[in-house]
Amino acid sequence: METKIIIHKDFSHLEKFINSLPESFLHKGEKLHDGRNKVKRFRLGREWIVVKKFKRPNIVQKIAYSFFKSSNAERAYLFAEKLRGMGISTPHEIGYIEIKRKGLLDESYFISTQCSYAALSQILDGEDFSKEAADALAGYLVDLHGKGILHGDLNLTNILYRIEDDKYEFTLIDTNRSKFRESLGRKECLENMKRLTHDRELMEYIVSAYARLKRWDKDGTVREMMESLNRFEEKIRRKRKFQKMTGLRK
Repeated sequence: METKIIIHKDFSHLEKFINSLPESFLHKGEKLHDGRNKVKRFRLGREWIVVKKFKRPNIVQKIAYSFFKSSNAERAYLFAEKLRGMGISTPHEIGYIEIKRKGLLDESYFISTQCSYAALSQILDGEDFSKEAADALAGYLVDLHGKGILHGDLNLTNILYRIEDDKYEFTLIDTNRSKFRESLGRKECLENMKRLTHDRELMEYIVSAYARLKRWDKDGTVREMMESLNRFEEKIRRKRKFQKMTGLRK
């Protein structure tokens, strides 16, 4: 077994805790998410630390992450630093762990500070969504895309918010699949937004506000966005049908 541990210089005091994570993660910590990836938080003195354990990769992914591309954990660490450098708030990276067995990546962990902001889904999901929050989100997305940032899973649970001095402040999480470009075209921007929500009314409102800020044709932009959303949802339906037929869906 080969273990790689990277710790940010500002968090060297957490070295003992981080070194123990592969053993302690299973039995300690407060569970925040238990899905494909598992997320827990730990209290260390006055600090709250969040640890994300990525799903064990399949054999193809093991080979890719071992020899051809960075692991999810490494990208989460590097992208957090990159985003903050671009003026985009995200929890501060603390470190990451990669464990190889028989020369191939088998486990990986990303460690960060905790953000106490709430998920945007709390005020934008539902019939009476906050138009003020939706307007603020549209402006935030224009800023993200203007900086060439494409979040890999841009949905309302991965955008956290708080209101400070009557203004919305946002923080991005789950950023390891992000992409960075010199500039983005209209199609890339809209395609990136298709995961925001399945609520047509909310999507139309956000995209209309986004189009106004971009000085794009509103009706054409909304129509294009809805077509992208329809294709995305049809793809999901086909995938689920295939999984059901083949017995692959859990």
